[in-house]
Amino acid sequence: MKKILLLLLFFPLMFFSQDLQPGEFVWSKERKLQKEDYKLITHDDRISIRSAINFSYQLRGFNALSNNFNKKIINKFSSSASSINPDSRNIPAMIEYQQVNFDLAEVYARKMRKDLLIHKNTLWKGFTYANEMFNNLTAEYTKAQALIDNETNYGLNTQKLQDWKQKIQTELDDLSDFDYNNTSKIKIKKGTKEEN
Repeated sequence: MKKILLLLLFFPLMFFSQDLQPGEFVWSKERKLQKEDYKLITHDDRISIRSAINFSYQLRGFNALSNNFNKKIINKFSSSASSINPDSRNIPAMIEYQQVNFDLAEVYARKMRKDLLIHKNTLWKGFTYANEMFNNLTAEYTKAQALIDNETNYGLNTQKLQDWKQKIQTELDDLSDFDYNNTSKIKIKKGTKEEN
């Protein structure tokens, strides 16, 4: 049985521009990955699929005044940096597995959006806290993604994959206020907010 090669790219830096480039799109519950999203075609038998998923953030001086950090943290897919081998078997299942990883990255993007809002007063002292949080969350994501790889055998164990899909969906639902497209003021429950 052929293993699916997976590549997720992360850039643990503070970006000053998060403008989407041609062929990039932000995670969305309506927009799922498709075969056509993979613009790099390979016939290398060692590569079945590679996805370029980028979770990054952009902060500037007055962001600490914000009541919503959703547009400051972005989770995007880059078609021009993602490849697929059209000779591979079961391409729909491979793409479904890549979607699970994209969804998982969205969970961590939402966790960062929430944590920044809770600790926004810390940002007045500089962005060290945001850098540390980003590094910690990307490390957590990498561990979770490796666990999914192992438990699902890269998506081949469909029952385990369904379990993970449900778990990820529950987390996305629990963090729904922190969806990139939500621009409303977000209220944090008392006791959660950072004390001054």
